[in-house]
Amino acid sequence: KINQAFTDMVQASVTPVRSPLPFTQMGKGVAGRQYLIDYFGPQIEERRRNENRQDMFSQFCRAKREDGEYMSDGELIDHINFLMMAAHDTITSSVTSMVWLLAKNPEWQEKLRQEVEAVTGGTGTDGRPRDLAYEDLGKLELTEMAFKEALRFVPPVPSMPRRALREFKYGGYRIPSGTPVGINIHWTHHSEEYWDEPEKFDPLRFTPDQVKARHKYAWVPFGGGAHMCLGLHFAYMQVKILMAQLLPRYRVELADGDPEWQAWPIPKPKDGLKIRLIAL
Repeated sequence: KINQAFTDMVQASVTPVRSPLPFTQMGKGVAGRQYLIDYFGPQIEERRRNENRQDMFSQFCRAKREDGEYMSDGELIDHINFLMMAAHDTITSSVTSMVWLLAKNPEWQEKLRQEVEAVTGGTGTDGRPRDLAYEDLGKLELTEMAFKEALRFVPPVPSMPRRALREFKYGGYRIPSGTPVGINIHWTHHSEEYWDEPEKFDPLRFTPDQVKARHKYAWVPFGGGAHMCLGLHFAYMQVKILMAQLLPRYRVELADGDPEWQAWPIPKPKDGLKIRLIAL
């Protein structure tokens, strides 16, 4: 129920019907938000009292402002709702696109598998993949480049809202200061002005030399500038840990060919991405 409430709330963010009429997506979204308010709200006081709970929600509940006051219940619930989308829904989309691209490009899948096994030492005596140590995260350089290429190929946030700080001209149009501006990240990531063969999956686009030679805003899955996403390193860590467990265990193949993708509000295969996992 929590998952459905969250999904309805996120889907409502881009629905064209903006009034919460019965049976509309906006209506479902408003109901989903209320469900999450009713779920999280009653837990706040208990989590403030119980200092043994160290999960993120509990720590938010105990966090205080500079004036020593707690955040209001409404602010806390909004933070948690947004965290579910910004830190978890987006990484789910990103991992899905990476698994899809590795299944389509088995030669790259094998290269990443070899890198993971070289760093972790392969499987243990119990036949299970060895855990990836924290200090070894930085050694998975090719895995990180492949993840960055997956983020280029299918950016988990399709657009980036900004506001013009000063008047400027673009494409023959005058954009007044203060105008809301939306950057199409998918277009930027597939523009032939910045990328050779943009429809080709090529992690080597992200070698240090290639990155240095490219415009710094040609790749913006996490945004850029002062408002760049704080969670980018968290995302890299999650993906490396997942690949370190997945690739030594299985060869990944597509079960039904290329899926059809839903673009908004967060990209995902409409069929959930049907894959075949073949034990190694």
